[in-house]
Amino acid sequence: MKYFLSIIILISMSWTTDSNFPFSEKTKLDPCPKSPNCVSTQENRRRKIMRPILFTYKLGKAKMKMKQLLDNEDDFPNVTLVDEGEKYLHYEFKTKIGKFIDDVEFIFDEKNKQIHFRSASREGYGDFGKNRRRMKMIRKMYERSIISKTPVFKKL
Repeated sequence: MKYFLSIIILISMSWTTDSNFPFSEKTKLDPCPKSPNCVSTQENRRRKIMRPILFTYKLGKAKMKMKQLLDNEDDFPNVTLVDEGEKYLHYEFKTKIGKFIDDVEFIFDEKNKQIHFRSASREGYGDFGKNRRRMKMIRKMYERSIISKTPVFKKL
């Protein structure tokens, strides 16, 4: 029985990836594909790279502010939080036209006070610049909420 349990545990561990392994935290974003429908702060390619979002708060408060911002249905309708870790957030954004799903991931780098992100379309080849515009808007709104010290609340 003891060996059977060990084998089951080993098999289940082999099916998991780093980001899904219990007690592990995703620290690096996946690279963007060759298609033009992805942007990331951890890319080297000129057409895909964006600068990270800066934060001055402690990690917990910086993450809470991002969650409050994205939970605001007036600014971000059809957005769902699908995964969360201590330093990680993964959202799905459903587009108005065609109901395509875009994945947006955030990794909070506490040491450098940066929020790294990746925004990518799941389907198709192009996105008409939607992912880049979305992330510019999120950065602007996040930075504005920090400067004004005005909390971002979810409308009830």
